[in-house]
Amino acid sequence: MIVIADSSPLIALAVIGKLDILEKLYREFYVPAAVFEEVAQAEKPFAKELKLFLHGKIKNVENKLAVEMLSSDIGAGEAEAIVLALEQRPSVVLIDDLKARRFAKMNNLDVIGTMGILLKAKKDGLIQEIKPLIATLLLNEIRISAKIIEMTLEAAGEKLTCAH
Repeated sequence: MIVIADSSPLIALAVIGKLDILEKLYREFYVPAAVFEEVAQAEKPFAKELKLFLHGKIKNVENKLAVEMLSSDIGAGEAEAIVLALEQRPSVVLIDDLKARRFAKMNNLDVIGTMGILLKAKKDGLIQEIKPLIATLLLNEIRISAKIIEMTLEAAGEKLTCAH
């Protein structure tokens, strides 16, 4: 299976120290140049880890016009990830941004986000529990809606709150 990723899920996985699960879950893994540039900026948190992790996994987008058109609605990284996915036809596109996910789905791309990756990793036995990872993400100011958290924990068979 091949996956093409946007920056948000990569940053989230770096925050929780779980970038390696992408390589365990997928045979091939790529990012467009705009995503690499976004996450590898020296002042960005986890830039060093992401730069190292993404070495040799960068692909250039050919259809620059499509990227330009999409960029008027969504970020450059998301636009390039979607266009690259349309060019490469991967198994899945890794995107968290809701608007970008809608664009990807409208183009018949299969989309998974950070929470979907964590669920898949738990199902495959790569991680034991999702709840502490979500707590770490929230503490590091990674935004996740309460609804998504609730759905993820329910799908993982983990309780949202402790019983009284």
